[in-house]
Amino acid sequence: MALDARKRQQKLVKKAAKRKAVLATKKPAWSAGSMVSHGRHAVPAANTPIHECLVPDSLFDIGIGNVIVSRKMPNGFIGAAFFLVDVFCLGIKDALYDVLSPVEYDYRVSGLQQETFKAIHPTCARKLVEGAEAYARDLGFNPHADYQRAKQIFGDLDATACPTHYVFGRDGKPFFMSGPYDPPARCRRIIDTLTRRCGPEGFHFTVAGGAPLELR
Repeated sequence: MALDARKRQQKLVKKAAKRKAVLATKKPAWSAGSMVSHGRHAVPAANTPIHECLVPDSLFDIGIGNVIVSRKMPNGFIGAAFFLVDVFCLGIKDALYDVLSPVEYDYRVSGLQQETFKAIHPTCARKLVEGAEAYARDLGFNPHADYQRAKQIFGDLDATACPTHYVFGRDGKPFFMSGPYDPPARCRRIIDTLTRRCGPEGFHFTVAGGAPLELR
């Protein structure tokens, strides 16, 4: 039993490290200072052909990752929405829509080097993103401020056509894992929100570095 527990703990540590790595590389991959933004403030394309939809292989393993939905523009550029999705608890932690050249788009995706992506059907991409948003909202957490604009890229995609059933949370409960940039005050607010919504035993949490954060 002791050996099994040790192996499980080692596995959890690896998952936590990968999750933190995804969060740590988010800013450089998305800001990419040397890149040109052609449509950061444009209305997301909703009726042009789908270019591709991507989801991390490990999304429901480590709990967080970038879901990418992109469409081909008439001028040869690519309109892409990036959703940083926390499927364990917080829903849409970040959202961005931009219009990029094919080279810039490939560079942006490759910049998310901590994630290995697989293709997903467009209707499932919508179902996944909107499901995570609804799960978090029910817990008391609003999506990123740019979510409402970025999600316009879904257009008339029918999420009900996706046969995949997504289960949010972990082990039947919300699970909050703090990121490397989360100050203690923010962690405290999130845990207080979860306590009010779920009760002190109704969720799991861990903070960066494993530091204790007692429930009130």
